[in-house]
Amino acid sequence: MAESRQRLLLEDRSQLALTGVKAVDSFDEQLIALDSELGGVEISGEGLQIGSLDLDQGRVEVSGRIDSVAFVKSREERSVRHKSKKALSRLLK
Repeated sequence: MAESRQRLLLEDRSQLALTGVKAVDSFDEQLIALDSELGGVEISGEGLQIGSLDLDQGRVEVSGRIDSVAFVKSREERSVRHKSKKALSRLLK
C-alpha cells in the first residue's frame, strides 16, 4: 500500500494551500470541511473563499482570515464539532 502524504502551507494566516484533498464536504465564509487522504480537515475563519480546487491532483487553495486548521478523524466528528460551534455562536449573539 502506498504511503499517504499531505502538505499544508499557510502564509500570513490569509493564504492556505493543502494537498491530499479527496473532497469538499461543506463550505461557507466561516468554515470549510474537507475530506483528505489522512482524514478530515476543518478550516475556520472569516471571509473564507476557495480560490482553486483540483480534486484530480488533490489540491485546494483557500484565502480569507484563517483562524484555525483542525484535523479530525471522521465525518461524524466534523458534524458534531460544526453543530456545537453553530450552537455556541447563537448563544453568544
